[in-house]
Amino acid sequence: MTAEGGRQTFDTLWQPSACGDKTSRLEALYHDLIERLVQVENEINKKRVWSESVDTRLQFLESCHRQHAISDHDKRQETSNPDPPYQEGHRSYQEAFPGGLTQKELQEKEEYKKLKEKIKDLEARNKELLSKVMGMHKHSENMNDPLRLSAVLQMYEMLRLREWEKLRSSTASYLSYKTGSSIIKKLFDACEKDIQQRTRNIFEVLDIPPSNDAMTDSKQGMMQEIRNIFRCSYYQNHSEFYSKIVMQADVDPKTAIQRQFTLQCCKIYCLLLLQDPPVKAVWNLQETLQYLEHVDKKDWEHWRKPAFLWPIMKCGEQVIVKGVVWDEK
Repeated sequence: MTAEGGRQTFDTLWQPSACGDKTSRLEALYHDLIERLVQVENEINKKRVWSESVDTRLQFLESCHRQHAISDHDKRQETSNPDPPYQEGHRSYQEAFPGGLTQKELQEKEEYKKLKEKIKDLEARNKELLSKVMGMHKHSENMNDPLRLSAVLQMYEMLRLREWEKLRSSTASYLSYKTGSSIIKKLFDACEKDIQQRTRNIFEVLDIPPSNDAMTDSKQGMMQEIRNIFRCSYYQNHSEFYSKIVMQADVDPKTAIQRQFTLQCCKIYCLLLLQDPPVKAVWNLQETLQYLEHVDKKDWEHWRKPAFLWPIMKCGEQVIVKGVVWDEK
């Protein structure tokens, strides 16, 4: 693996509005709360029989207490009575419930009440969390969609790490960063041109002029539908489909591994372009340095003449994936 092999699969700059990373963290928190609720409910079920017994005992004690509280004052002061009223109640209780109500049982009764309160608190927090999630993520990812942004970004990261290293290590003559950068940029540019041309063809069939401002809103709505249709087409098509894009990019792979790398570059980048909104490559070194990283993990102070190996990926003005640079000689 090259030095970039230590990078995480998903970039930390990926924001929820683009792919819903916070959504997954909020969903994990929600599932954690559910697990805690299940544990609490299991604990309550274990103590249910005991709690019913304790409730019955407490009711009996309260009944004894009320009876003795309203008893005649004179009876309570009769010295002939060898056992005070509380002793009679206690003895009656012991006869009815052998073993008595211990201090431990009383503590467990209090714990049972606290558990009920915790459940109510967790339910309230769960409702609040769900309401926040629904408010913040109106366009959350469909986790059943194999073409969702997070899934395609994972493909892209594997392309940058595993497939790129496989290409370099398999090349008879060592593949330089400069050559690799040129190949990647040509392929990405060809992907953009291919999608643009197909989109123009559809608008021509629909007789929609490209500069008709009155149709702007309508065209934006149609673009979403077109992207959805294209995504399935670009995902399901095989090597012949992407071989045409590779030819348009004027890239001639010599080996099977080179051919596989170029086809994957085209497929994955096309799927990024067809996200809603699209994710595009930016080959601009004027971007803030925090959006760039060096293949050798150098601090920016030690960069000599940086050049792009992999571009910055942006969704509008939002950076989704950092760019990767190397030092030109």
